[in-house]
Amino acid sequence: MLTVPEEFLLLTLKDEDGGFVDIPLEYQRAGFVGAAVMELAIERRLDNDATRVWIVDKTPTGNAALDPVLARMSAPDFDSNPDNLIDQLIELGDTVREQSLKRLCDKKVLIETEGRLLWFLKTRRYPAAGGKEMREVKLRLLEVLLRDGAPSPRDCCLMSLAETCGIISQIVPQSELKLARERIDRFSRTELIGQNVKHYVEIFERAMALATPAHM
Repeated sequence: MLTVPEEFLLLTLKDEDGGFVDIPLEYQRAGFVGAAVMELAIERRLDNDATRVWIVDKTPTGNAALDPVLARMSAPDFDSNPDNLIDQLIELGDTVREQSLKRLCDKKVLIETEGRLLWFLKTRRYPAAGGKEMREVKLRLLEVLLRDGAPSPRDCCLMSLAETCGIISQIVPQSELKLARERIDRFSRTELIGQNVKHYVEIFERAMALATPAHM
């Protein structure tokens, strides 16, 4: 099974040729650390009350995209106030993304290739190896957002990440965006996804809204 950061990364691919959609850098970083936190929540490594978020199991996961976030949140000086979560972790966003890319390449989901931009700047692309996983995650979300599909906790995490980071319009046809956003709003508040994930989706959305201007 792919992790939330890995599936979020597949959502940011424009096509099977390996290009990525344009996301402002700080939103991209925030999205990936948010995805890592949501994955840790799904794995029940976190707990919370009304004013704090803390690690309940600091044992490394073995996933290089998640462990830096787990270690940072386990540090004695980490501010456990949920509203400060994104600000404190955003510097790890590039690490989460790069390690998720590496894991997808290791799993043969993506293939790393090197090309050139403007004939002289080297650039990396990540075409899908067959495209099955990329199509599956996008079709799964479309089924939930535009039809009568029931979302899993991971689906709700991905919907929140895609909407907050501004890429939902890359996934959903323009004519269906209003419906999709109504369903995202409804699903983010449903009890069906479980209180644990519901809470961390809310934390991410609130922390993004309160992030300092220097970061966003």
